[in-house]
Amino acid sequence: MSKISVFVNTLKPVMKTVLPAFFKKIRPLPHTFCVPDTIKPSIGDIPSYVEQLPLEKLLEDCDLVLSFGGDGTMLMTARLIGHHAIPILGVNLGGLGFLTASSIDSAIDNIDRFFRKDLIVEPRTLLRLDVDQLEKPVFLLNDFVADKAGFSRLIQIRVDVDDRLLNSYLADGLIIATPTGSTAYSLANGGPIVNPMTNAFVINPICPHTLSNRPIIISDSSKIRISVKSEQGEFNIFGDGNMIGKFPLETKVLLSKADFKVHLVQTPSHEFFTILREKLGWGENFRLLNR
Repeated sequence: MSKISVFVNTLKPVMKTVLPAFFKKIRPLPHTFCVPDTIKPSIGDIPSYVEQLPLEKLLEDCDLVLSFGGDGTMLMTARLIGHHAIPILGVNLGGLGFLTASSIDSAIDNIDRFFRKDLIVEPRTLLRLDVDQLEKPVFLLNDFVADKAGFSRLIQIRVDVDDRLLNSYLADGLIIATPTGSTAYSLANGGPIVNPMTNAFVINPICPHTLSNRPIIISDSSKIRISVKSEQGEFNIFGDGNMIGKFPLETKVLLSKADFKVHLVQTPSHEFFTILREKLGWGENFRLLNR
């Protein structure tokens, strides 16, 4: 019997109605469903046929992970799974949904299609972030961001790629994005859209003082070193939209490709170019829409 672990965003009010309805639909399925043992206070009663387990037990011998929420929930789920090569199927309850491949209405059907091997599983590259002030590396599916820690003036960010100087940016900050993360903060900052299966990283300065400082794409086999100068005396580091910490200027930062990948389940309707057309409105005649 296959084991399916379900991760949810308990902060979404809709979860109190969506999850119980989903539990009713899965009862006749020939799978074992499990949820974290911490969600009951937020969700309410959980049926006896759904196992409640601690995180480490959820991932043991797991065949599929369901992530209920939006792209942020998918990023959280990817962090929790880490090096475990467990496919993740995102069930979209959020907004854009670049990462979540299934709607709630089609979730049961997509579970069946996954076990019939009718769906594609895409391996996605992660960034490995090593900071000398942290005990362990941090792994990021979308992006790394260094910024000026609320200081009103620009900071200077030196970027070395494979021990060769790329540039010293005078800017508000710097984004380093994976192909998966190229449609997130980097895109909003004028960066390129990169096919998620491309072996590359995007280096993208945030509001650079010199207009000729443009985003650049490099090989994901490269190692990127970051150092910061600022009158503020410190800078912020964010990973996948979450603050990792505030660090002194002498902090050493190294980014490289992780030695494992996250495996995302894709449905035919969630093919990358289709998502770009739908989510970004490509091909729409806005002159007709605004009449």
